[in-house]
Parts: sequence; structure tokens; C-alpha cells
Amino acid sequence: MLIWSTPFCHPFHEYPRDYRRFTLDGLKLLAAGTGGLNVVSEGWRTGPTATMLVFGLEYVKLWLPWRAWRIGIHVALGWLLFPLRYLDLLFLRSPQAGRLGNHCFLWLRKRAKEA
Repeated sequence: MLIWSTPFCHPFHEYPRDYRRFTLDGLKLLAAGTGGLNVVSEGWRTGPTATMLVFGLEYVKLWLPWRAWRIGIHVALGWLLFPLRYLDLLFLRSPQAGRLGNHCFLWLRKRAKEA
């Protein structure tokens, strides 16, 4: 089994670089190219609420001139707003969740050898 989770809609970050974003279709295409993996499950690990909170937090940090302030606001607002992420439990059941999803995933299984 392989669980493959990738960032999709996420602020630009350099850790050390930021080169790609993967969609569910893109991940399935890559998995099909391996020739030996079947998709068992697919979906969104985090939904629209988490995405909006991440972008909102990053936007607030743009206004702060010093790194220490950015770290402080990240910790404070991150903990204060964290409970709102539970709204995603409602949204992730919707087929539209991926329109603003934050991380997509595939569960893959190695194909059984044919006898």
C-alpha cells in the first residue's frame, strides 16, 4: 500500500523551493505510468475551510514587518482559528470539495501478479 498526499492549493513557500502542484487527475496519471499500482481511494485530506484559513493567515502575516511578529501571529491565530477546520467534515462529503481543497491524496495498492 502507498498513501500519496500532495499540497494543491497552498501559499507559495520555499522549503527550499516550490516547483509543482498536483491535482487528483495528475496523481492518477503518474500512478498509471508506474504500471503496477491501482487506485484504492482518492480524495481531499483538507478541505475549503482549512484552505481559506491558511490563506487568511498568510495574508495577515504579509502586513507584519518583523519575523518575530509573523511567528507570533501565526501561533496565536493558528490556535484561535483551528476549531473552524472542523467545518471541513461537512464539506469533504461534497463532490465540490476539491474546488478549494488544500491537499489531495491517493491510496494505491500494488497490482496482484497474474498467474
